[in-house]
Amino acid sequence: MKYILGIDVGTSNVKAVLFDEGGQEVRVASRESETINGAGNHVEQDMYVVWENVKACVKSVMASKADGKEEIVGVGVTGQGEGCWLIDQEGNPVQNAILWCDGRAVKEVGEITKEHPEIGKLYHKTTGTPPLLGNQMMLLKWMKENRQEVLDKADKLMFCKDWIRYKMTGKIQTEITDSLTSLVDVESGKIAVELMEALGIAKYRDYLPDPVRSDEVVGTLLDSFADEVGLQRGLPVIAGALDTSATAVGLGAIHEKDVCVILGTTCANEIVLRKEDCDFGAENSRFEKHPLGELYVELQPTLNGTPNIDWMLEHIAQTKDFQEIDKMVSKTPVGCGGVVYHPYISVAGERAPFYHPYARASFFGISQVTTREDLIRAVYEGISMSIRDCLQNVDKDATIYLAGGGAKSPVWAQMIADVLGLKVMIPAGRELGAKGVALMVGVRQGLYKDYEEAVKKACTFRQVYHPNLVNTRKYDLIYELYKKVRIHNQEIWDYRHQMNKKIKAISQEEVK
Repeated sequence: MKYILGIDVGTSNVKAVLFDEGGQEVRVASRESETINGAGNHVEQDMYVVWENVKACVKSVMASKADGKEEIVGVGVTGQGEGCWLIDQEGNPVQNAILWCDGRAVKEVGEITKEHPEIGKLYHKTTGTPPLLGNQMMLLKWMKENRQEVLDKADKLMFCKDWIRYKMTGKIQTEITDSLTSLVDVESGKIAVELMEALGIAKYRDYLPDPVRSDEVVGTLLDSFADEVGLQRGLPVIAGALDTSATAVGLGAIHEKDVCVILGTTCANEIVLRKEDCDFGAENSRFEKHPLGELYVELQPTLNGTPNIDWMLEHIAQTKDFQEIDKMVSKTPVGCGGVVYHPYISVAGERAPFYHPYARASFFGISQVTTREDLIRAVYEGISMSIRDCLQNVDKDATIYLAGGGAKSPVWAQMIADVLGLKVMIPAGRELGAKGVALMVGVRQGLYKDYEEAVKKACTFRQVYHPNLVNTRKYDLIYELYKKVRIHNQEIWDYRHQMNKKIKAISQEEVK
């Protein structure tokens, strides 16, 4: 039996997973990754700590497999996308990594979208993605405007998985799924130099490695790393992929019009398309590269997924037992007595299916008869409505492949099927991002003749949920209210932001 090592460097957790040829998770090791929050909307991670977490996970996986390390054919890495991971000429970080969910570039994004809309349109049309707070291109501009002395000490700008792969192999490289989030011209597949010139950051072109294919072998393990963690020396390492793109492969979504929902820290909603069917630059659109061939992904990745559940567990629920929560949710009627929750809980606002840096979560419709159970179910329904909001262009007969931490709840999976009126399938196994890059390694190293065979052998499903069409009719009505309130609130969010600025100014006057 041959094995493949997949590494997934997520925002909240780092994982190393050993897969067999049949796609089974032989062993999984996980470490929590701490985020550093500061200055209101700043979100960072210590790059060295992330690397140490990866090493610890690989060591743990290999501790029980040391006698069979020769059977491992290669390594793949996936991870959180976007953000700003800078190293100097010696390969050392020049600062903490700025994450994809960081909100500090709000001024820069606002200038482009409002004061220079022609640049915003160029940005969107060129990269397939509108200018957003966590985009690496926007964070590069923020660094130039706010920390140029630090930026000028750097030599290369990387993505999360590229930092880990560099530490494993000593090779600096990036690949197309990460780069196409904001750095690459979708037509040429090359770094968008014209856009960099328009943004005033062209002098940093050499910071950006030219992207390669996701399944290309870009190096082998350093002897020192292999010896430390118990892997065989000289193992090939592929370029890897952005976590959302890798998860699509791990789910078996390798065909046109396949649909994925990855319900995690971000709720990533994906439709697989051919390039000729992508309308790059269309309003509210966002396109990224699928790891395979000429396929692309129409991606609507919210900033606000399971952190809404975390907040609810901390401040509303009186238990953190998910089985008890599921019982409460299942006993509460659809619609929660007229309470609607909008799940925009991130300090950076929201980015999909609309962009608003000051969007905030809220309950609408609370009365004196509203119960704790109503509020709990409303949070689940609100995130499910957000998924529907993001998948407005999906085919009416599509199947939803549902992954991520939220997919563990059968009650929530059924709710999503009901809200969308579509069949929902839950994959066997949980580590779909790591599995995606593992399958890429397997195809590259000849374990599978192609991706069709890889998916056939390694992608299976443990549960299928069919929509309750009576509930779907109810949710059709609730969704209309959800969307009306969401649109109406945009002006109120702006007012709230300005109000808070004035209150802060008054408080500072009092101190003086």
